[in-house]
Amino acid sequence: MRSIGLEEVAPLLDGHVDIRRRASALQPLRYPAPEAGFYDGFTRWVATCTAGVRLRFRSDTRALKLAGTQRLIAMPTSDERRGLYDLYVDGQLHARTAAVGGAAMDPQTFAMIGDEAFSIRFDDLPAGEKLLELWLPQAGGVTISGLELGDGASLARAPDDRPRILFHGSSITHCMEAEGASAGWPAVATRLAGVSHQNLGWGGSCLLSGLAARIVRDARADAIVLKLGINVWSEGMLKARTFQDSAHAMISIIREKHPATPIAVISPIFSPGREDAGDGVTLRQMRTILEEVVAARQAAGDRNIRYLSGLELFGEADAALLPDNLHPNTEGYRLMGERFHRLMLSGETPLLRA
Repeated sequence: MRSIGLEEVAPLLDGHVDIRRRASALQPLRYPAPEAGFYDGFTRWVATCTAGVRLRFRSDTRALKLAGTQRLIAMPTSDERRGLYDLYVDGQLHARTAAVGGAAMDPQTFAMIGDEAFSIRFDDLPAGEKLLELWLPQAGGVTISGLELGDGASLARAPDDRPRILFHGSSITHCMEAEGASAGWPAVATRLAGVSHQNLGWGGSCLLSGLAARIVRDARADAIVLKLGINVWSEGMLKARTFQDSAHAMISIIREKHPATPIAVISPIFSPGREDAGDGVTLRQMRTILEEVVAARQAAGDRNIRYLSGLELFGEADAALLPDNLHPNTEGYRLMGERFHRLMLSGETPLLRA
């Protein structure tokens, strides 16, 4: 096998915000590395998870091996597996499999179980030069210490120059529960539309924060999707006035560098027990407020912003696809992706065209 130097691996990464570099490893991050100290520990961890991050390159290799360290969140036992790697060959899913090794992290104590070292290998790849995209697991953080290709194999960068949609939201955008690294609804929707995407879903940490808004503002994006609300329902983090103000502030910060970029604001999907209850703003109230926020900006002259009720993506009739009454399963995320594609990425006025 041919070993690829880390200086050659770094340019192959896509979907990340920054890279933490060490002498013998590199770690893709979904926040700016110099600002690590700005975030609380939980937000820093979920923004380290590699949701939507992939290695993308062209090669005639017949084998591929990746090694490093991996920390996956320990998910409740279910029929679906978590923390899988997805390998695409020329745009088609070729393999979905788990790595050998890696540690599991207790979501309550952050304690690690097992050795963090992992490796994953794919053999018998199709002959000839091909586009390879290896999606890293969305349910944890990955540090890369080695990439190997077949002896004598070619290697060329393959930058994704397709139009790009940037998604920011909660765990329901992070899609940690989906089986497969590319099975979240943003990936499903953009794959159907033939465009690229970046996933800045931060599970439990979509707080309508200025820090998140700055990352979106400074990113390459041909369209932006903000799925807001559910994380600030917990413990009544925001009341109606501060929720409205925070939503406007986030959009205003983003508009500083994306003055005409299409933006879609999506309110919470259906969530049993949270629709009309809570210490702060209920989900039903959030939908009304976010619709009013978008209407106010349209009235002020913003012609490139639109609102979508989360209930159109996932409503009460879909509740059976919420195993924990909060997060969709893989089938639920697939439906959300297909619906978002139909509602926002197709038809006469799509948010973005391929």
